[in-house]
Amino acid sequence: MKILGHAFIATHAVDGNNQLLIIGSLIPEMLPYIPNEIFDYNELHEGGRKLFEYLNRSYPEKRDLALGLMSHGYKTGADKFSPSSEELVALKRKFLLEKIARAQGLKLSIAQTRLHNYVGLGLDWLLVQNEPKLVKEVQKSLKKVDLEEISGLLAQGFHKNEIEVRVMLKALFRDIYHWDDLNSLEGLAGIWARQASGLPEKDKVNVFKAAEIIKECSKLLEDKWRGFLELVSLKVRKNIETFLKEEA
Repeated sequence: MKILGHAFIATHAVDGNNQLLIIGSLIPEMLPYIPNEIFDYNELHEGGRKLFEYLNRSYPEKRDLALGLMSHGYKTGADKFSPSSEELVALKRKFLLEKIARAQGLKLSIAQTRLHNYVGLGLDWLLVQNEPKLVKEVQKSLKKVDLEEISGLLAQGFHKNEIEVRVMLKALFRDIYHWDDLNSLEGLAGIWARQASGLPEKDKVNVFKAAEIIKECSKLLEDKWRGFLELVSLKVRKNIETFLKEEA
């Protein structure tokens, strides 16, 4: 999943404050694209439960931020289904990997680790075309995100330095995500190019070639995308409902 896919899952799996759910669902995207010495994977990517416990105790009106984060992670969220998403384009896997390798100047062995991103971007492109309400809601959330407030909540919840957390949030929500890029294929490719440049390999993404691959993926997903997203949403909803019952 990428930006719109994660927002779709969060807002369909949880009934709550959509702005907090959307921002929460995107927070784990700070890893691995933004180099840091603050959070490890288990804290930021899989730390929704810990954040929920803190927010539920101290700021219950903000707890949807943590539920959004949980909707993203592997244990309870959408990332568990990344391998399943790759299966949707399996018939053209070799073709796609070769194009990804050329578009990003990578070996095929590394290109394999990027495929799920392109499948996610293909889903995003279909959401741009078919879910304008969701796109506008995500754009609004990106415009209105209060970095000072969110960094404070994360810093307190995870016992981190607030200024350092804010620097990471700014890198994601101001430098990588540009709300107006959610209007076009090239915009989605541009977001990915900025993300991928922060990976250990420091990918140099050709935006126009990347856009072509995203379009290819979207064509392969045309008859499957909505059913896939709805199925993932249902499973994530069950995971989060089970967690909430345990917490009650």
